[in-house]
This record gives sequence, structure tokens and C-alpha cells, in this order.
Amino acid sequence: MCGAESGYDRSEHTIVQSNIRLKNPPQSVNEDAVPTSSLDQADIDRLNLHGLSCLVGNRRQARRLVHLAQSAAQRLQYRRGAAYAELNECWLAYYGGEPEPPCASLHDYFQQCYDLEGAMQVAALQGAYASRRGDFAAAEQAFLEARMLAVQIPDSLHKFMLYARLGVDALNRGDTQEGPRNFLLALDIAERFGTPAHRVNSLSNLASSQHDLGNDEDAIPLLYEALDIIGTQKLKYQHTIVSANLAMCLLTTGKPAEALALLEPFYEWPEEDLAVRAFLFCIAAHAAIQLKQNETAQQLLARAERYATEAQDLEEQMHAWLVRGKLDLQTGDPLRALASLTQAHSLLSWTRNPFHQQQILRGLADINAQLGHWQDAYSFLQQYLAAFEESSKSARASRLLLRNLEKEMRDLKDERDKALELQAARESENLKLEHLNRELAHQILHVSSLQDSLKEQAMRDHLTGLYNRRHFESALNAILLETGTHTTIAIAIIDLDFFKRINDTYGHNFGDEVLIQFARLVESLLRGSDMLCRYGGEEFCLLLRDASSAVAAHKLEHIAARYRQLLIQQAPHSLSGCTFSAGIAEYPRHGAGRHELLMRADSALYLAKQAGRDRAMIAPL
Repeated sequence: MCGAESGYDRSEHTIVQSNIRLKNPPQSVNEDAVPTSSLDQADIDRLNLHGLSCLVGNRRQARRLVHLAQSAAQRLQYRRGAAYAELNECWLAYYGGEPEPPCASLHDYFQQCYDLEGAMQVAALQGAYASRRGDFAAAEQAFLEARMLAVQIPDSLHKFMLYARLGVDALNRGDTQEGPRNFLLALDIAERFGTPAHRVNSLSNLASSQHDLGNDEDAIPLLYEALDIIGTQKLKYQHTIVSANLAMCLLTTGKPAEALALLEPFYEWPEEDLAVRAFLFCIAAHAAIQLKQNETAQQLLARAERYATEAQDLEEQMHAWLVRGKLDLQTGDPLRALASLTQAHSLLSWTRNPFHQQQILRGLADINAQLGHWQDAYSFLQQYLAAFEESSKSARASRLLLRNLEKEMRDLKDERDKALELQAARESENLKLEHLNRELAHQILHVSSLQDSLKEQAMRDHLTGLYNRRHFESALNAILLETGTHTTIAIAIIDLDFFKRINDTYGHNFGDEVLIQFARLVESLLRGSDMLCRYGGEEFCLLLRDASSAVAAHKLEHIAARYRQLLIQQAPHSLSGCTFSAGIAEYPRHGAGRHELLMRADSALYLAKQAGRDRAMIAPL
């Protein structure tokens, strides 16, 4: 689209890909055909990736994928999947012309979990909204953050979106050098990592920037190339915007009949983006005006104005007022034309787009001259000439910049090709080495497996299968080192009451069965983050993460109740009503180190025994 943001933005997208290179468009996913209960976290990540891919060519499908990912992520309580689905939904809102959604919590989440891709996406989204509303200072700050994150991420389609957004923002700010530069960088990434839809998007953006600088001879071949890709790849969702951009260039180069003929098939085209519709009908109305088809122009312009208002798109509202002024002037109403162009001029401060700026200033100069407002006419003419001269300089500089960048990119591609050849040669040698080392690797794997088995045996109690005391104390040291003082950990030492009496009465084999049954009972009542070990003899040690001593005491009461109900059988004996005593210590309340915590828990265990056993006591402060 040949407008400021509208001109480069209507087919832009971003893709969350986690360093996955997509060489073909993602397959369509039917939301109704995929039960969310069958999806795991990897499936949700793929849904989010595909949903963002579809933004460039099928936003209706992208919306379905977002809803599917949100439903599945909510079921699994998968925070990362839900965050990326929410980010996709924010981009859909942006492309739909909706108000900016709150995304501070998303930004905080990605920052906290060091997800550079997600953080970059949020910063780019915030910059896009700020640029759209003309708040270029906020946009610059957001895009600066995105750039700082981008340098830490390899080239991928994540950066494709960022460069495209940076190009839009640069041209909105009137930076005619950085705009095409960023679009060329996006095109380079699209060629290396993207799909045909990404290439079409980049070509359309680059062509739009060249049109607005007056380089239609460079813009038109790019748009024809994009249309060729659309035809061979059947990318119907991009057909409208590329055709409208080409019609704008044809109109500017004095071919209104060709422009109108190009647009007519799209009058009832199922285009979801209202701003794109507004743009298309503005161009069509402008072409009809040049062909003296005033009634047709009036009908087309009415549709353009309606779509621009519904989309709340200031760029296309300004465009519509500009075309309205041309129609008013042609129908012999210069006062009304002056009012229309004045309205367009009032919106010009929102964007520094050189094409619209020159059209509006020249129109105001001509109409004021017709009305005899010579001072106003002279003022607008001076502004127009200054803008034209600046645009001409920018056009020449942009053309030279494109040539230089194209040469730089060709050189970079040659270097990449040479690097790939060297890599292929190295890979061939590596295949030979791999063949020679395969048997050795098999032996190493076998030895490693034996070592792992021995290591596991060294950490486990052979009777109960629980971790032993040595491993528990090592693990406790590590946990305390990585845990901040704001997190509580409860330690409990448990001693089975009167265990020696059980051994003496029923025999050691039955005593072993008591130990085994107790261990299985406690393990069945613990969370995955908790740890139980056999501390020695009839003593066990329990670690509860994120738990206070009070919580641990409550947990031990529940375990004790289940232990009393447990019927332990080993022919010819059976036993129930067993009890235990326990001492509890809490980190960091009772100590900052392993030795101190275990000592305090052991002291509390002694107090529990002194108090009559069958109870858990918390270490006193």
C-alpha cells in the first residue's frame, strides 16, 4: 500500500519459530478436527508458530490457530504456550486496526524467563502501535529495545518481522534512507528462511517505499515479480494489496485505465483488512476521476471513506480526503475541494509520507490560486517545492542506496555460498569419521550406561529404593545454594517408633517389610518436587520445597494417620497401628546451612520422643 504505515504494513507478519527454518508454508490446521485433549506442549508451540506464519497469508486461519493454542495451553497450564498465543492475538488485533491491547504482563513474563524472542516480539508490537498513532518517540524507544534483543538472536523470521516494522517506522518518521534499508534486510531474510508469502510481503513493502519516493520505475518491476509469485503459489490473501500498490504506481505514471482495470476484480474480493479495502477504493476512485467518470468515482470513494472510518485508519482517512478534494475540484466546487484538502492537511501531521504530502500541498496551492487566495497559494506552493526538492534528493539517494545494498548483499551471498561449500566438504569428512567412530561410540555408550547404573546404585538404598543419606545431604546442599532466602524449605527427620521391638518380635525380614511399606506409603503422598530418603536404620528424612514448618507438620499428621491404618502382612505375621515420631526444621528460619538444619530437626525429633512419641514437633526458635 502506497501510504505511510498502511503502504508497507498490510501484509506484514511475524513468526515465532524458535530457530526452526520454515522452507514451505505451514499446513492448514482445522480447529474443529483437532481435539485439544490430544495436544501436548510441543504441539502448542507448533500451533503458535503456524498461527504467526498465517498472519502473512491467511489471518482467518491464524485466528483459528490462536484460539486452538489458547484452549490447549489453558488445559495444560502451559504458561509459555499461552503467552505466545496471546502475543499472536495482539498482532491480529494490530492488523485488524483494533486499539492497543495491554501487553505489559507479556513483556514482564518474557523478560523474567529470559525468552529473547518473545521479548523482542512484544517490543516490536509496542513500537508498531506507537508508530501507528504517530508517537515516534515511544516507537523509537520500543524499537531500540527490540534491536538490542535482536543482536542476541540468530537471523530468522523473528528478525524478518522486526526489519519490516523498522522500515514502516522509518518512513513514517520521514527517514527515507532507513526505510528501504530495513525492507531490503527483511527481503534477504525472507529469501533465506521464509516462504513465498514472505518474499511477496518484502517485495510489496520495498516497492511501496520506492513509489512514495518517486521511483516508480524501480517499484513496478518489484510488484510484477510479487504478482508472479502470487500466481504460481496461489497466495490469494496477498493479491489485493499487491494489485492496489501496482495500480497506484500505474496511476502515478499516467495509466489510469490500466489501474482501474487491475482493481475492478477486487471490488467484491473477500479481503478482511478494512484498511486495505479503503486503500483499494481510494486508488480506484482516483483513477475514475482521471478518466472523467465522476459518478463511478463518487460511488467508489464512498466505499473507501466507509472502510477507512470503520478501520479507524488515519492514513486512509487522509487519503480519502485527498481524493475527495480532487473529485470536488473536477465537479466544479473549489470551495468544497478546499475544505476537503484542508481536512486531509490536518491529518498530514500524523505521517511524514512524501507522496501524500506533495499531493496535498500542491492541491491546496492550486485551489487557493483559483479562489484568488494568493498569499495562501504562494505559501502552500513554497511548501510543495521544498517537499518536492527534498523528495527528489531522497529518491536519488534511495536509488543509490538500493544499488549499494544489493551489491553488499550479493557479496554476502557469495561469501555464504563459499562457506556452505567448505561446510559441505567438512561434512563429507565428518561422515567418514563418523563411520569409523560408530563402533567406538557404541562401546562408550555401553560403558556410560554401566557407569550410570553404578552411580544410581551408589545413590540408592538397596532395600527401599529411596535415595540414601549421602545423596540426600549433597542434594540438600545444592538446593540451599540455589534457593533464595525468600523461599522456605521444610526438613523432617522421621523415626519409626519401637522398631527394635518389631524386629525382636517378628524377625528382621518382617522389619524390612515395614520399612519398605512405609517408604511406599510416604512416596505416594508426596509431590514431584519433594524428596524422601532413608537416613539410616529406621530413620527417614523428608524435604518439602516451598513449605513452611507448619505445612510440614500438617503433612506429617496426614502421613501418620495413613501409617496407623496401614496393614503390613508377611506370613505368618500381620501388623497395624504403627506410629512414628518426627522433628521439623524450616529454612531459613531455623538455619541457613545443611548441618544446622539437620541438627535442629534431630533435636526436635528428640523432643518428640521425650514427649511420648507418635507426634511431630517443630524445632523451637
